[in-house]
Amino acid sequence: MRILRVNLRSERFEDYDVAEDDCRKYLGGRGLAAKILYLENKTKVEPLDPENRLIFMTGPYTGTFGSFTGFYNVTTKAPLTGAILSAHSGGHWGPMFRKTGYDGIIIKGKTAKPSYLLITDDGPELRDASDLWGKDVFETIDLLKQRHEKARSAVIGPSGENLAKYAAIMNDHHRAAGRGGVGAVMGSKNLKAVVVHGTKDVPQADPEKLRETFKTATQTVKEKSAAFMKYGTSMVVGITGKAGTIPTRNLQTGYFPDYEKIGGDALVNNHKTGDVACARCPLHCGNETKADKDYTAKTEGPEYETLAMFGSNLGNSNLESIIMANDLCNKYGMDTISCADTIACAFELFEKGIITEEDTGGLKLEWGDHKTIIKLVEMTGRGEGFGKLIGEGSRRLTKKYGGEATKYAMNVKGMEFPGYDPRGIQGMALAFATSTRGACHLRATMYVPELFQGVLDRFTVKGKAQTLKDLQELFTVLDSMILCKFGARNAFANSWDSMVMLTNAATGYGYTVDELKQVGERAWTVERMFNLREGLGRKDDTLPDRFFTLPIHDGPSKGAVVNRQDFDIEISEYYRLWGWNDNGAPSQETLDRLDIRM
Repeated sequence: MRILRVNLRSERFEDYDVAEDDCRKYLGGRGLAAKILYLENKTKVEPLDPENRLIFMTGPYTGTFGSFTGFYNVTTKAPLTGAILSAHSGGHWGPMFRKTGYDGIIIKGKTAKPSYLLITDDGPELRDASDLWGKDVFETIDLLKQRHEKARSAVIGPSGENLAKYAAIMNDHHRAAGRGGVGAVMGSKNLKAVVVHGTKDVPQADPEKLRETFKTATQTVKEKSAAFMKYGTSMVVGITGKAGTIPTRNLQTGYFPDYEKIGGDALVNNHKTGDVACARCPLHCGNETKADKDYTAKTEGPEYETLAMFGSNLGNSNLESIIMANDLCNKYGMDTISCADTIACAFELFEKGIITEEDTGGLKLEWGDHKTIIKLVEMTGRGEGFGKLIGEGSRRLTKKYGGEATKYAMNVKGMEFPGYDPRGIQGMALAFATSTRGACHLRATMYVPELFQGVLDRFTVKGKAQTLKDLQELFTVLDSMILCKFGARNAFANSWDSMVMLTNAATGYGYTVDELKQVGERAWTVERMFNLREGLGRKDDTLPDRFFTLPIHDGPSKGAVVNRQDFDIEISEYYRLWGWNDNGAPSQETLDRLDIRM
């Protein structure tokens, strides 16, 4: 693997080839980037310090002839949480980047003026972006397309320039490396975009085998995933809504009676205009949609998380406003989940009388008031007034008001919750608490066996540590290959045998199942080590008190609450399975077994 080092301060570039041993042990993507960040970041460096590394990384599967090969990874220390962060995005940027002959970029420093990084077959260069600074995501991508016709661009919008703590990096207009604030790190470096265009062949050990797997995956999803192809993730609203596990009014409860108004049928039947797919994707799970009554917008999405968090979690059943909010977040370059959740937190603070119209700049915050929601999204995207504080995330918002206010910040390690109430899907309580980047639904999809498949009791945490660890290992490997998780589940049934086959066809390394599992275990452990070094530990592997003390008070999951004692016992068992001590620190025996030498 060839990595490009970029020093923005000195405007110097350096190529280096990753040692074969590291390629085999960490694979690429999230795994390799975690090791690099651990080694190169100074302990407790501030996320917006120029010395905090911003690492773009593909995996050996990215851009190959296989299916679902469109993803790339961005790793850094997160402005939102202070923890290690990896964020992923699909689309077409990743495969184009690999055609330049590089597999990753390590960026440090800060340019003296707004700039963008251009990488072509001829190599890298920095160019002036002063005329792009201040422009939104869509304008920036379109202007760069005019300058570099065949290139693909990963950009930040005004949110990233204003250093909002959950600013995203955007590509293909609506695709986002969205969570945790990678866009703020990019903005802190005065870097507006990374523009790539290459024509080189992507290395792959067995291209014919990968072509064969693409044909098989295409047939499989046609036969088994018709609903997902039609609805995409919007279909999940019907599942969580019916089960009473959809976040509602800042996660005060899990039941939203009007969930069908914001669900897949309403979106697809009334607003869908077309399908969107990432590179070499037979699923086409993205929806092009429009709003043309209460609001005017054309966008890609909204995905389930956006429907839930801008919908039920704000008491909002106006679907057009959710489409509009989605489009605005993409335009400004913001994570829809953290943006919506922080607004929901503000709504509850207003409901409880902790903040007033004097704090909000005259806005009255009432559940379901979609016009005020949209106004706050616009203010947040521009960094104006009360929106500037919303852009800090729920932890910093409530810290400003102190005392009782902090109880209403629904996050783990500072990262806001996605669309699953952990009282009604209790494996997700463990998944949220132990995720290395904070509350995340994509580090271990416990909702699949618990809710989608119904093979685990969703109203208890007991006995779930092993399943959690197994899923975390698998998804760390997927994020290191990098393979789309929807593709892995719908086309390959999350099969380790399939992952081994795909990885070996891309790399030629000849992994066994046990060896590939160890890649996931090793990378997850390095992420844990990074967080421990930064001051995070067992005290941070928990949930807000609400989930232990306030049962869901209505709907199909009425009475559900996480038992704190059972939760603590399962966390201890989880640590034991990983080979960690009571604070979650890996033992020397574990480090030796995984051959981690830092």
